[in-house]
Amino acid sequence: MDLLSYWNLAERPFETTWDIRFFFQSRDHDEALSRLGFLVGEQTMLIGMLTGEIGCGKTLTRAVFTDRLDRQRFRAVIQENSAFSFSEMLGSVLDDLDPTMSSANQTKHARWERLKLVVEKLHYEGRHLVLIFDEAQEMAPATLNELKLLSNLNGAGVNYLTIVLVGQPELRAMVNKQPAINQRISLRFHLNPLDLEETGNYLRHRLRVAGHPTGELFPLEATERAFQVSKGVPRELNRIAKLALEFAWVKEFPVVTQEAVEAVIRDLQRHQNLPGAFVS
Repeated sequence: MDLLSYWNLAERPFETTWDIRFFFQSRDHDEALSRLGFLVGEQTMLIGMLTGEIGCGKTLTRAVFTDRLDRQRFRAVIQENSAFSFSEMLGSVLDDLDPTMSSANQTKHARWERLKLVVEKLHYEGRHLVLIFDEAQEMAPATLNELKLLSNLNGAGVNYLTIVLVGQPELRAMVNKQPAINQRISLRFHLNPLDLEETGNYLRHRLRVAGHPTGELFPLEATERAFQVSKGVPRELNRIAKLALEFAWVKEFPVVTQEAVEAVIRDLQRHQNLPGAFVS
């Protein structure tokens, strides 16, 4: 019997995908979505910033946020990688907004003038532009500073767009060094790891989404150990849970026991240099 049949699953529950069906709305993730919704709904707040530790679900939260935006009111453009010059990012944004005309050979000034026309057109259509820069900690200081130009795109006191910066904790320090950007950020939120209760709910949620009728495959002691090792970081939880699910299947355990989780921890420590501080 294969793994899915053994655990009564329709698909694998702990893969590292951006599938928004698996999004778990913890207290922090719920708050992040609420604040981002308020940010773009106001249309006057210029820039927002969402930060979080590696693996805490920033990108999936961003994906859920954009998926829930009203397409009649908003036009979202996502820059997946922010390690480019300001001119290059302008070109990428324009290629998304207006794919009929390539920006490849345009100057920075030409791209800027074209962007102004595009956002004005969106505004008159009744749509607000939302520019999201993921991995924003990869921006060069000069690029980050030039984002203030985008926040100046407005007409008759009405802002045509809202910028959302998404990045790792070091983004906050970068922004603090750029007063022109720092003063324009109207909303900030930091995603924290899950607590123990949320960890159990997270595991059950993903198992149910993957087809399990109850999601009850990780007993409390196994959940506690996974939480201790992962420190509540969803990406680490996925890695431990995926391997423990496979170990328990091979051993034909009725559930994913603490023994299965411990075996995975030992293996990760031995082969993948999992920090010893994670293991009691």
